[in-house]
Amino acid sequence: MSDLNLEELIDRHLRGELDAAEQERLTELIDTSATARQDFVEQAQWDTRFADALRESRQSPRDADLLTADRAKADGPWASKPTFLRLILAAAAVVIVSLSSSLIYQLSYPQGRVPGNNIAAQRAVSDESIARITGLSGSLIWTGDRGQIVRDVKIGTELAGGTIEGMAPDSWFELQFNDGSTVMISGTSMLTFADLGQKRLRLREGRLSANVTPQRVGKPMLIHTRSAVLEVLGTQFDVEANLASTMLNVSEGKVRLRRLSDGSEVDVPAKHHVTTDTDDDLLSVLVPDSVHEWKSQLHLKPGNYGKWQPATKQQPASLKAIPLIPPSAPHVTLYLAGLSIHRSDGSPVVVLSRSKFVVRGRLRSKARVHFGIRVMYPNGEFAGMFRGDLHEKQRLAAVDGDGRFEEVYDLQHFTIDPAVYDRRDELAASPDGLILDGVWAFTYIGGPSGLEITEVELIPPGKN
Repeated sequence: MSDLNLEELIDRHLRGELDAAEQERLTELIDTSATARQDFVEQAQWDTRFADALRESRQSPRDADLLTADRAKADGPWASKPTFLRLILAAAAVVIVSLSSSLIYQLSYPQGRVPGNNIAAQRAVSDESIARITGLSGSLIWTGDRGQIVRDVKIGTELAGGTIEGMAPDSWFELQFNDGSTVMISGTSMLTFADLGQKRLRLREGRLSANVTPQRVGKPMLIHTRSAVLEVLGTQFDVEANLASTMLNVSEGKVRLRRLSDGSEVDVPAKHHVTTDTDDDLLSVLVPDSVHEWKSQLHLKPGNYGKWQPATKQQPASLKAIPLIPPSAPHVTLYLAGLSIHRSDGSPVVVLSRSKFVVRGRLRSKARVHFGIRVMYPNGEFAGMFRGDLHEKQRLAAVDGDGRFEEVYDLQHFTIDPAVYDRRDELAASPDGLILDGVWAFTYIGGPSGLEITEVELIPPGKN
């Protein structure tokens, strides 16, 4: 990362030029310094005023020079920037400010306090609704396209666009557009969506599944990830995105994927999948048959919820549980670690009625290790969440002298997770025969337990 000062970082942010390391540095400065927060807000607000003045008055080049000169007198270091460059930045500020408004809003209301109330905020955007919420569970935050933050979104809420973020492994969110197309995110995912005559979505990270109705000619749904762009005319599919790759699995229809690194494209038909994390030609391949066993590979640092810790000479790689406050119980703090399910060959992992899960790890304090899973239907749609420790109270985990434990959860004892119990008539009654999408473990003892997960394994019936 280049050695930029705060002003340069903010300026590059407003121009959309920061790389990932610089974005992380700016976020750190804003999070830890009140002065940095104030500087960010003031600089972004200036660009807003500058753009508004230029746009509304349609002033002459000389007027623009005077406005730039006025800013130079006020801010010193800005005087060295050429007037022509400032004019270019001003012309782009309309777009820049829309990208920055959410961050400005969060800085203005750091504790998530929204002026007025959340009901009013939801009503404010419903006049221009492009979609409505048809399902949700777990900890979610929605940031509207006007910057408002809403933490208690509800089924039936009309939305005009914005960003929805799943904050925990048990989070999921379903959105139905006005034309009947549905999209759903699960786990720790982040999705931005808009529709100005053409649906445009950005999956920053996590998993998305969709059932898309036929789109207008020349106006396919576009889904952007860090490494690819998907064109969707009408189909069922699911896609998983992280910093390094995009994995697409098509159930029905066809999706075109373009890899950003080299511009190569491939049409992915039904029952095929493709991934961008290869230097070879971009090829779609037939989805292999399902498998009934799976083992986590934490040494590969997969996408997870928790603090990843690399292997040492004494200990294997692990995922340390981190605090989670359920939105329905703000007085409760869980210590939770979660894993998404992924196989490099693309084969779905299907759980059977007498399968068993084995969870291995370490504990610093005596605790019950609670365990849950998330499953989906073969077409990628959310099927439900289940817990393996509700029928019978889970005993305290037995640990050895080094704090290591091994807990076994039999699938025949799994019950519907309380988080989705109100939708039990719509979702699957049991996980039998469904595709495993995610797993998580947590403790609840009134404080940190030191829970670390070193391995999770799915064992099929008849195999010890």
